Amino acid sequence: MQRDYLKLHFIIILWGFTAVLGELIDLPPVELVAWRTGIAAVTLALIVRAEVLIPRRDAIIFVATGTIIGIHWILFFLSVKVANVSICMVGMATISLWTALLEPLMIRSRKLRSLDLIFGAIIIGAVYWIFRSELQYSTGFLIAIASAIAATVFSIINGTFASRFHHRTIAFYEMIGACLLCVACLPLSGFLSEQEPSSGFGLDDLAYLLILAIVCTVYSFSEYVELLKRLSVFTVNFVNNLEPVYGILLGAIILKDYKHLSGGFYSGAAIILAAVIAYPMINRRLRRRRAQREAQSAR
Repeated sequence: MQRDYLKLHFIIILWGFTAVLGELIDLPPVELVAWRTGIAAVTLALIVRAEVLIPRRDAIIFVATGTIIGIHWILFFLSVKVANVSICMVGMATISLWTALLEPLMIRSRKLRSLDLIFGAIIIGAVYWIFRSELQYSTGFLIAIASAIAATVFSIINGTFASRFHHRTIAFYEMIGACLLCVACLPLSGFLSEQEPSSGFGLDDLAYLLILAIVCTVYSFSEYVELLKRLSVFTVNFVNNLEPVYGILLGAIILKDYKHLSGGFYSGAAIILAAVIAYPMINRRLRRRRAQREAQSAR
């Protein structure tokens, strides 16, 4: 069990490291995501082989869903390029807020609760504080929040059919959808980023891309789903909330982001991260109390 906990933390660190890789790879966001998803799709095809053969209708649905994760990743890396890793990761920390707000709208069985509204108000206040404190990075911050919304929509949709097929098969078609979206957006690459479309890249970029596509995408996703079979959902989600923390720490250590950010950023980021970490703990405690009251009333 201890090994599973360590592996889970390692996977979350890898996800936090993707933002650092986005800064290190000298490619515009659209091209970067195109290469990432293309390499990931080829790798998954070699792994799943015959399991890629599924009904056409399902394949089309998965490919269409993949375009959403493609939008998320383009905006994610665009935020890194426009601002920095720390700004991007704090914007991504708002995923918990968007999940609480959007899930009841997209899934009828889910209801909006007062706890979600309270934590949502806290996060919105912290976001506003960061926005005021870091006006020079406001564009990158807003792009990161848009990326978080896209990631939330993808997760909600993906969760509705993830049990129907093998997770690697679903990921294969979703990577194809994301890659096709990026190829279609290549003419807009210069408009979406200050970087000009590249005519090639060096060995360092290739090495970083392989790490991003194979280690941080294919490996981490597969191991993450595997761990869900042995660890509780609460444990997995709780550790997953540490992704922004790991991302900010890696950005500070590797890219020295702390030199460019004010105290207002760190105070707002601390509030968001504290809320993100505290939410599942308080939610679980309230559920226990509710269950105890229901058990007592049933007697």
